[in-house]
This record gives sequence, structure tokens and C-alpha cells, in this order.
Amino acid sequence: MQEILTREDVLEYHRRGITQIRVEQMPILTDLAREELQNLHMELVTGAAPAAPAAAAQAAPAAQGAPVAQKLTSPALAKRPFREVIRSGKKLAGTFIGTPHPVMTEFIGHLGFDFVCIDSEHNAMHLETVQKMLQGLHATPTYGMVRIPTLSYEYVTGALDIGADALLIPQIRTMDDIARLRDFSQYPPIGHRGCGPSRLWDYGDSIGQLASGDLNYTTNIVVQLETVQALENIDEIVKSDFIDMFFIGPGDLSMDMGIFAQFSNPRLLDACAMLREKTAAAGKRLGVFAGNFEAAKGWFDKGYDMCIINSELALLGGAVRGGMKQLWGDGEKK
Repeated sequence: MQEILTREDVLEYHRRGITQIRVEQMPILTDLAREELQNLHMELVTGAAPAAPAAAAQAAPAAQGAPVAQKLTSPALAKRPFREVIRSGKKLAGTFIGTPHPVMTEFIGHLGFDFVCIDSEHNAMHLETVQKMLQGLHATPTYGMVRIPTLSYEYVTGALDIGADALLIPQIRTMDDIARLRDFSQYPPIGHRGCGPSRLWDYGDSIGQLASGDLNYTTNIVVQLETVQALENIDEIVKSDFIDMFFIGPGDLSMDMGIFAQFSNPRLLDACAMLREKTAAAGKRLGVFAGNFEAAKGWFDKGYDMCIINSELALLGGAVRGGMKQLWGDGEKK
């Protein structure tokens, strides 16, 4: 039977310092495994290995079979910067996290999403809690986006300093909002963001990196388009050079348009199509909220680049309700 090589297998070889994986028969590669081999400049070869000292041979992991390391205690995964993923052209899928606990982000981080969005806009969680949730996510392949409660210096710089891979900014309406967002999120000379010994810079150990290079390269800002006022100012908003991706919130947008939850209303669909056209023309990527996986597939088929698929609690609730229906049918429990 042909073996399967997964991304986690590749990362385990990388952790052990192996750059050339030698197997007797070429395995089936998952897409993520193939991508990681390329990212880490590792080689997969077939055939017998050259003769090696017995001690060295014993130290090497078996070419086949599952890695020994436990999944939830996996080492740092050498993730490439999230900005490179955003700009890569890959379709990105995530989900909102509303449970204020690191166990939830750690668990969801192993389920296959590209990212999770910790939602501190609509849930009771402060920066200390969000930092712990990001730490729980650190040992997984998944990136951590944070939706802040509102546009302020405290929330923008705070969420970036605790190590968010990206920020989702709600309720952006005008170019004045964009100007404040630029000022809060970007280091000088572009903005006035301060620097300090935060988790982002290993509590000060790596802050010297700010002395060279592109200081703002890993600062990923995703702007949420969810108001009529944002639609009216979209031609200027999409020109913002420090933003790579925008995100449509159909629920809030429909509410602001006076057609709340009418997701098939032509006015809402036309507005979404217009936003897709405007962002694409500006060379920006566009995401959208999806109620379920089927809806996400529909948005991807329409050309959208990213979907946040409901929330972990909604997905859990749907799975439980579906299971209960399968267990008891449409009737009541006897």
C-alpha cells in the first residue's frame, strides 16, 4: 500500500534537521506537504540510502510511518510571513473564535483552517486573554487574525504587539478612518506606532530587527466593509497602499442598508459584486463571511479570495444538531 506524506510529517523531518527525505517508494503527497517541502527547501528522493555509521542510522527517523512527536507539542513550524500567504493567490479559509480560552485556538488550529479570527469585537475578551489564545495557536500550522473591538491606538497597537498575524478592522467608513488606521498600525515614517519589548519582538530580545529592513512588512491589515458609508467612499478606500485585503460583512452591511439578513436581495448582491470589482481593479484581495462550508464554496466559485466560515461555536452547534437529528430523527426523544 502506498504511503501518504503529510505536512506534519515534513515538519517533523525538518525539526530533526533532515533536508533530504529518502523513501523506498514515492509516497502520495498532500498539497500542504508539497508546499512545505518547497518552502523549507527539502528534497524527497527514492532508493537506498548511502552507507552510514550505525549511530547516525539509529538517530534518523524511519522514512515511513507516523512521526513520534505529539501533535499538540509540535515545535515552531517555520511559518512563512502571513503577508506572503495573503499575496500568494491561494484561497484562504478560516473561522471566527468566540471562546476566550487558548485551548480552543490550539484545538481549532489543527483542523485544517488557514487561519482563525479571534473575535474581540463581539465577545468578552481583552488583550491578555487574546495573547494567551495566540500562544495556544503558536504550535499549530494555523495563523492568528484578531478582530479588534474598535479603531483606536490602544487596540491596534496592542493586538499587533501581542503577536497577531493580521488584524481585522471593523466599521471603517471614511478616509479619516483609513488615515487613523495607517497612523496607529504603521511604524515611522509611515505612521506613529510605538515600539517596545512586546511578545511580537520576543519580549525585547529581537527588537533590534527594527533597525533595518521593511519595518511594516509583517503588519497585515484587513479592512471590513460593512456600511453604506464605506460603499460611498470605496473608490478612495481601496487605494490604501498599506492594505492588501478587504472583507465584506454581509450581515452588518445588510442591516445598514435596511434589508437585514436578506442575503439574496439584489441590492445586497449588487453591492457585493461592486466591491469585488473595485477591489480587484485596485489589485487588492477580497474576503467575505460565509454561514457554512457550502456557502464558502459558493463565494470561492464567484472569485472571492478568503472566507471566514461562521464561528467555532456555530459549527459545533450545527454538528451537534445534525447528530441529534440523525440519532432521534424528526421526532422527540423517547
